[in-house]
Amino acid sequence: MVENAPLPPGTKRYDPAVVESFIASALRAVGISTEDAALVAEVLVGADLRGVRSHGAARVTYFLNFLERGTINPRPNMVFTQKTDTTGLFDADNGMGIIAAGKAMDEAMKMAAKHGTGFVAVANSSHFGYAGYWAERAMRRGFIGISMSNSGGRTAPTYSSEGMLGTNPFSVGINGGEGGTNFLLDMATTTVAVGKIETALREGREIPKGWVSEAHGKPELDKKGVLKHESPLLPLGGAGTEHGGHKGYGLNLMIELLCGAVTGTPFADRIAGADGSSRPAMGHLFGAIQIQGFREPTAVHADMQETFKILRGAKKEPGQDRVYIHGEPEAIATEENRRIGIPITPKILEQLHAVAERLRINDTL
Repeated sequence: MVENAPLPPGTKRYDPAVVESFIASALRAVGISTEDAALVAEVLVGADLRGVRSHGAARVTYFLNFLERGTINPRPNMVFTQKTDTTGLFDADNGMGIIAAGKAMDEAMKMAAKHGTGFVAVANSSHFGYAGYWAERAMRRGFIGISMSNSGGRTAPTYSSEGMLGTNPFSVGINGGEGGTNFLLDMATTTVAVGKIETALREGREIPKGWVSEAHGKPELDKKGVLKHESPLLPLGGAGTEHGGHKGYGLNLMIELLCGAVTGTPFADRIAGADGSSRPAMGHLFGAIQIQGFREPTAVHADMQETFKILRGAKKEPGQDRVYIHGEPEAIATEENRRIGIPITPKILEQLHAVAERLRINDTL
């Protein structure tokens, strides 16, 4: 979701290509290949363009932490094994999740182009960026795109005060047809993503009630700017069951199973590796589905646009003049940020300058 909070004083804007170049240089400096570094940089800058600054350049130090500790493999031997005409398992060999995600979604689309559907589960992976990037990749090719990922050690199950599960995001993208509005849902199954809390803390904002468990006091960042694990997030709907927290927990656990048990990547390993001390042990699931496997795409697109028209015509709350379709706020932000530059806040800029100095990167921001 686009960050709605005002940008803090001292925020600077940069040409997206400049930030991409910097991120790619930092990754190459710790052993990532030129091709892979370019894709990771594209995905991170893509998040900043969309106004989701929690998942953009702010994630550079996260990746470097794992890579420099050796808990992410910079040169993995990733292997895809097709199990049926429409399903397969991709072993990421503890490599970068963004690289594994790109290869896995490509395999899913190949199967879908031939057989109507394609689903690829990914084992032994790591953080794959923002879920919407991968669903959108399939959506742009005319498929229904699906992506999801687990992680660990962050979210308290209902009635627990201990961080066990991840934020476990998922995304669904449906092409709206020529000139139409696309549908692109991208959401965590927690009240907010970890990065939203980190962003708020960096920018000196109060954490709203319902974001994290109150059992361990106020959340804090560690010296690397990462949210300490002593403050577990709450599932969508919050603590307990009064506001539907058990439903958020159910969605969260569903994604854990689809990306963990299905892939053969142990949940216990995910919890152990959440702080960067051992392998991240994440799993993902990607899907591509041909729309014409159900109806003619033009008919589906027409019905989508009619649905959106009805929704946009709903009576508005006081002070509101528009009902948005999922993906529209991000599209608006992307257009603006391409024009005026992506914002890099002071704390993130400070982190990136420290990275440049430590790794002796010539590219500067």
